[in-house]
Amino acid sequence: MERFELLWELCQREPLVRWSVLAGVGLVWLAAAWLSPIPLVAAMMLAGTVYVVRRRRGDHLAPQADDDLDWF
Repeated sequence: MERFELLWELCQREPLVRWSVLAGVGLVWLAAAWLSPIPLVAAMMLAGTVYVVRRRRGDHLAPQADDDLDWF
């Protein structure tokens, strides 16, 4: 658990780590698309559908003052 907390702090502090993770995810995405793009297209369509539905319902709005959630 301690190792995870150290990595989480590093990701929050260092922008280079965040960009490296994003680049790694992009490379994995492209490698998977090279083999079979159908699951990736389906995942993008699912994510887009969830985004549109949440947008229309208004779930994207910030929580109100009485909905105080303290996650950290």
